[in-house]
Amino acid sequence: MKKLTKEEKHQQCVREIKSTLLVCLICCAWHILTAFLLNGTGLYFLGMPAWFSVSTFGTIVIAIIGVIFLTRNVFLDFDYGDEEEDRQ
Repeated sequence: MKKLTKEEKHQQCVREIKSTLLVCLICCAWHILTAFLLNGTGLYFLGMPAWFSVSTFGTIVIAIIGVIFLTRNVFLDFDYGDEEEDRQ
């Protein structure tokens, strides 16, 4: 577990929040754009309209890749408790 100062803990939390929101926005953008772009094409995939299949399954894949990226590269394991609690 990493030892961080209070300011470093705050900066790390903000970094994790921003990164998670970015992955969420990418997933939402993929879901909405593919649904609108493939709607009305008449294509079918797995017995469902292509817009639904590509939009839904693509979002799941992007979310899984995003979570793996975040846990390996962005998130840190640190104790968020106050330093004063550790001294007692």
